[in-house]
Amino acid sequence: MTNPINRSPRAGADGTAPAATTTPVRVLVVEDETIVAMYLTDMLEELSYEVCGVAANAADALKIAERERPALALVDIGLAGPQDGIETAQALRERFAVGSIFMSGASDPVLLERARAAGPHGFIQKPYDERQLKTLLNNAAPQH
Repeated sequence: MTNPINRSPRAGADGTAPAATTTPVRVLVVEDETIVAMYLTDMLEELSYEVCGVAANAADALKIAERERPALALVDIGLAGPQDGIETAQALRERFAVGSIFMSGASDPVLLERARAAGPHGFIQKPYDERQLKTLLNNAAPQH
């Protein structure tokens, strides 16, 4: 079988080369509210991000990060347990070079300043929508 001019064996039906495939950015979700974590996972997948794990606390987040090596973590500041989301994000960055985006419904200025000092790639205030999340992820993802 011969190929018409300008068509390689892997070209599409219209003679163009196939689209380049890109690897989706791997994201770890660190959220202790199950419904919120599910909603966030759905939004991330709709936006073509790969959710490589969901953790409800710092210990689980660190285990998943060690195994899955995400590029980015979406971290709820108000995690239950001995470590809050800020401490969790700092540990993810220090141990595995994982950048974080903080999520919070809190408006406490001291807490928010502590979060800013942790060096996140971004911050999103709850409740948020897909458009806000997409904008924030697009700004953070090129850093990885």
